[in-house]
Amino acid sequence: MMVLALVVGGLLLTFLYGAIIGRKAKALTARAAKAPGFRTTTATSTAEYQFSPALVWSVIRPAEAAIADGSDVAYAFTVPPIPDGPGERQCFFGRNGSVSMLEVLEEVPERLAVTQALFPPGDVSTKTVYRLEPTGMGCRLTLETIVETPDFMIANEAEMQRFGDSYLSSLESLLEKRSLEDARQ
Repeated sequence: MMVLALVVGGLLLTFLYGAIIGRKAKALTARAAKAPGFRTTTATSTAEYQFSPALVWSVIRPAEAAIADGSDVAYAFTVPPIPDGPGERQCFFGRNGSVSMLEVLEEVPERLAVTQALFPPGDVSTKTVYRLEPTGMGCRLTLETIVETPDFMIANEAEMQRFGDSYLSSLESLLEKRSLEDARQ
C-alpha cells in the first residue's frame, strides 16, 4: 500500500511539474514570437525659391552636387540602376572618412525624388522625399524626412526639423551661385 501511495504521489508530482513547465514554455514562446514594434517620425520643411525647377533640380539631384552644398562630403558618385534589380545608388565619402550610401527609390525629373538610406546599416530606416512644385515666381521645394525606429528608440524630431530647415536655407545661396555661373556662360 505504501508503494502504491508513493507511485501515485510521484505520478501526481510529475504531472504537476509538467503542467507548470508547459505553461512557462508557452508563455516564453508567445513572448519570443512577438515581433518588435516600430515607430515612425516625420519632419517636413518647405522653402520657396525664385529659380526655375530645372535649376533647383540640378543643384539637389546629382550625387556630385553634395560636394558643393556646404556639407562635409569630399567625394560623391552615382551607380546606375540595374534592370530588374536595385535602383540608382548614390555614394558619399565624408572629409572625416565616413561613408554613406542611398538608393533612389522613385524619381520624376524636376518634380520628385524618393531616397532610402542604405549605409551605414543600423536599426533606423531613413527615407527622404524631395517634392518640387512650380510657382508663379519660381518653385517650392518640400523636404520630408521619414525615420522608422524600433519601439525602444526615439528619433529626435526637433533635430530632424533643424536639419531640413538648414538644408533648404543653405540651398538658397547655392542656387544664387549656380544662377550667376550659368549667366556668365
